[in-house]
Amino acid sequence: MNTLLTTALMSFSLLAAQEAEPLPSAQDVASPSQALPAQSQTGQVQTDQTPSETMTSPSPVLFDADQALVEINAWMNSIDTLQARFHQVSPDGSYASGLLSIQRPGRLRFDYDDPSPFLIVADGSTVALQDQALETTDRAPLRSTPLWWILKRDIDLSEDAEVTEVFEEAGSIYLGVRDPDGEMDGEILFRFDSMSHALQEWWATDSLGQTTRLSLSEVNTGLRLDRRLFVLDDDGSDSRRGRR
Repeated sequence: MNTLLTTALMSFSLLAAQEAEPLPSAQDVASPSQALPAQSQTGQVQTDQTPSETMTSPSPVLFDADQALVEINAWMNSIDTLQARFHQVSPDGSYASGLLSIQRPGRLRFDYDDPSPFLIVADGSTVALQDQALETTDRAPLRSTPLWWILKRDIDLSEDAEVTEVFEEAGSIYLGVRDPDGEMDGEILFRFDSMSHALQEWWATDSLGQTTRLSLSEVNTGLRLDRRLFVLDDDGSDSRRGRR
């Protein structure tokens, strides 16, 4: 599988046109000990609060990673069809956008806006990358790509992938995954809304450490989608509906 196809298959929802920020990690989140007031040498807490204010302060809510995974899987499995604008920032800083269409199980279409010549289609069994400028089409089995984790009938990210990290920060849940068998190079860090558990963004890092950052906007679910969107001919005759 060529590098472009590999990168494309590790891409799904995309970010606004701006330079990508460093990937967040659990270490970026202050630990409970870091949030505590400092103590004096006598062991007394140094604080401007009165004793009554200190005693009535609410206890911090602990993050339940296992429950977060359950809720994320539930949201993913609730999606039959989805359509959204996608925005992509590649490792070299270049920006691309387009229309994403999903019909679970197994079907997906990345319709890139002009001037990009690329079109990516998953038809239920294979994923194809078409380059209309070069008049080429590369294909790979859907099950051999990370797209399988989000397009399969019964999604369970904790079972289907190796979970490398789960943490919450600033209203978002971050979930890092990679192939447990080592057959797919690279790693993906998903970002979900901590309340709705909807997928908002992801960072895909390949085996060379190159990261593509992506996010979704104008998301609509439960739509009736034409199944012809998920059929791609090798002759390049696809009509590329929805291009902007």
